[in-house]
Amino acid sequence: MINATQFTVLLLCVSAFAQTPADESASKFTRQSLGSDGRESFSQQPMPVGQPGNWMLKQAFSDEFEGAAVDGRKWLDEPPSWGPWTWTKNNAVVANGKLQLRMTHEPHSRKNQPRLFYKSGIIRSKHLRTYGYYEARIKGCSLFPGACPAFWIYSDGKETSGEVRYCEVDFVELQMNELNRKTGERDSVHHIDMNLHLRLADEDGSIRWVRPGIDPDMCKNAWVAPWDPRDDFHVYGCNVTPETITWYIDGAEVAQKPNFHWHLPMRVTLSLGLRHPHIGWVGQDMKPVPQAATADGFPTHMEVDYVRVWERQQDPAVRSE
Repeated sequence: MINATQFTVLLLCVSAFAQTPADESASKFTRQSLGSDGRESFSQQPMPVGQPGNWMLKQAFSDEFEGAAVDGRKWLDEPPSWGPWTWTKNNAVVANGKLQLRMTHEPHSRKNQPRLFYKSGIIRSKHLRTYGYYEARIKGCSLFPGACPAFWIYSDGKETSGEVRYCEVDFVELQMNELNRKTGERDSVHHIDMNLHLRLADEDGSIRWVRPGIDPDMCKNAWVAPWDPRDDFHVYGCNVTPETITWYIDGAEVAQKPNFHWHLPMRVTLSLGLRHPHIGWVGQDMKPVPQAATADGFPTHMEVDYVRVWERQQDPAVRSE
């Protein structure tokens, strides 16, 4: 999600599946109610889809989006922008029991950036967490290609000691339309990415990125869905433990990697980010592509039915703040 130049700015902002969507019962069968004090309550605690065991829901990172607006106690909906992505709170809206993250065609400028053309929605948790089971029920956006609905966690990038200076776990990135380096063709709308990113410090103090394109064995995962993520909601989950990171879609495992480095506290994030053909690589930086700018297809939005985070009770204490 973040390249070398954008990371500097970020430091400042701190086919085994049926083709039917995830059962609606996986969503609101334990829908929360809001008390007179506005606090969340569940008549029955929801459990992760397809995950047996003793789980405790972590309310500070979970939301059913039943209120009238984004819950400011939990989420930041207008963090400082970075790279070609401009985040605005007007594009993060709660309506009809769902979070809508929108992308709009709005030509504008930002400090130290060339002319930009789009603004997007994001919410990022105010608290930090490392291990646990992360799950969201998401419907993709109508636009393809051009926008990427994403559910992820990332660290603040403030580490100044140790080997790992930044880490990121992408639980799901939809509709990326990335260029396949082997075939020379771009990925279809059915291609779902679930990747890992790092910044590591070498012994000489130099900092380097480790990404899916640099070390695919450690960082790259993908799955081709038999359905179109734009058509309906599906449940995207990830279990992050000290030993492994395991990805799930509609309760079924689709990928797993050893957890060699992803141990920093991170922020839970949902976002709708600009993608090809509206941005492209220039050297090591992601830049806007002015000649591709158009109002056609905009506005567009992704929907989030809920986001939930659990801690497994028999596990040792997790790192969270």
